[in-house]
Amino acid sequence: MEQQEFRHIITTIRPGLLSLCQRFFDKQHMACDAEDAVQETLLRLWQMCDRLESYQSPEALAVMIAKNVCIDMLRHSGLHPVPLGVHADAESSAQADQQTIANDVEQAVMKALSHLPTTQRRMLLMRSEGMSMAEIAEACGATEASTKTMICSARKRMMEILKIRRSKK
Repeated sequence: MEQQEFRHIITTIRPGLLSLCQRFFDKQHMACDAEDAVQETLLRLWQMCDRLESYQSPEALAVMIAKNVCIDMLRHSGLHPVPLGVHADAESSAQADQQTIANDVEQAVMKALSHLPTTQRRMLLMRSEGMSMAEIAEACGATEASTKTMICSARKRMMEILKIRRSKK
C-alpha cells in the first residue's frame, strides 16, 4: 500500500476513531488519552501497511485495534473498561444479553461453516486465527493466489448462508 493511499484511509476513519475512543474515556479527565489511543491505532495500522490490502475492511480492523488499545490503556491506568453505552446499574443485564447474542452468533457462524467445502473451511479458519496468506498456502499445498480466491469464495458463501438464515427468522 502506498503512503498516499494510507493517508486517504486514515483521513476518512480518524474522526470516527476519535469519537469511539472518547466514549471509552471521560471527556474531561482523560480526553488526551482518546487522542493517544487514536495515534497508537494509526501507528499500528501503519506497521501493518504492507498487509492492509489483504483485509476486506481496513476500517473495521482500525476499529478493532482502537477498542483494544483503549481497553489496554484503561487497564494500565488501573481502571476497568465498561461496555460502551452501558450504565453500571444495568451492566449485569446487558452482559447477559451480550452473552446470549454472542452465543447465537457463534452458533450461526458454526452452522454456516459446516456448509463450506472442507478446504475452504480450513483456509478460512486458518485466516481467522491470524495466519498470513503465504502461511495458509504453504500449509495447504496451494498457491497464494488460489488461497486468496478460496478464502474470498468462502467469505462470500458464508455471507450468503448467514443472510439466508437471517431472512428466514
